[in-house]
Amino acid sequence: MPVTQILLLRHGDRQPWSLNPATGEYSSREPFPTGLPADPPLAPGGVFQSEETAKHLSNYLKEHADQGRLRIYSSLFYRCLETLRPSVVALRDAVGDSSVGLDNLQVRGETGVGEWFGRAWFVQPKPGDAAQLRKFFPWVDEKYKPKLTPADKGEKIHELHDRVAKGLALVIEDVDNEFAAAGKSDQEVTLLFCSHAAAIIASGRALTGNVPADYDEIDFGCFTSGISKFVRKKIPAAGEAYFSDNWRNHGGVAGGWDCELNSDTSHLSGGPQNGWHFQGDQAFDSYEAASKMGVTELSGSRDP
Repeated sequence: MPVTQILLLRHGDRQPWSLNPATGEYSSREPFPTGLPADPPLAPGGVFQSEETAKHLSNYLKEHADQGRLRIYSSLFYRCLETLRPSVVALRDAVGDSSVGLDNLQVRGETGVGEWFGRAWFVQPKPGDAAQLRKFFPWVDEKYKPKLTPADKGEKIHELHDRVAKGLALVIEDVDNEFAAAGKSDQEVTLLFCSHAAAIIASGRALTGNVPADYDEIDFGCFTSGISKFVRKKIPAAGEAYFSDNWRNHGGVAGGWDCELNSDTSHLSGGPQNGWHFQGDQAFDSYEAASKMGVTELSGSRDP
């Protein structure tokens, strides 16, 4: 049973940006490292959260990393990779000079389980690609190709859930096949994902199959630098799909999962901060609707 455990990590507290939905313009008070809209770095408090998270994860995942049983995935937005940086550096230092170990500790950029922007009449922001981001984070895997890409003009909430469910299923199946092809089907593998609030909530629902009738219901948490843990129930039988368009009624993608930790923050001295939950579709898919809204600042506590 290759993939037996999935950890979901929300990025640390980030710097804010502003959006004028009538023009589709994103702006910020300070320039961002990548120069891309809605792609801020962490706020000072978020940097501290990432360092505390690294102390916890580098200890918890050291054996997995040493034995090549850890794979790391992330949104390609800067704040997620910056959150991972202390953990990745600590794990790579622990593995030492083993080229195989270091290869396994490259971070795979996966937009299929990445940021959510509401449906809009304008093109929504995109992160940099792996090649661009390697100048900031040299351990990003330049060869890895994301399984899915969000729609250019954003998504309705149900579309986000479908995208994340399929993205997770494809990643899990890919890693299962990777270990099977290497003759290591008996090894237990952990996946670590760093992503955003909306995608983490949708991931919890996709893995467990527990999808509320009202998407706004508060179920899976997503505090900044909080960690959720999911343990696999079973591997799909031969010929059984990891993902179905009817996934909401199948008890969770890729065999189904139990949630053992729900945005745990016991590793953070500041405890739970900046929780978030869905509040409607956050869509402005016509100019008429958007023109009635003012410029809105989206801070780390109010938005994924």
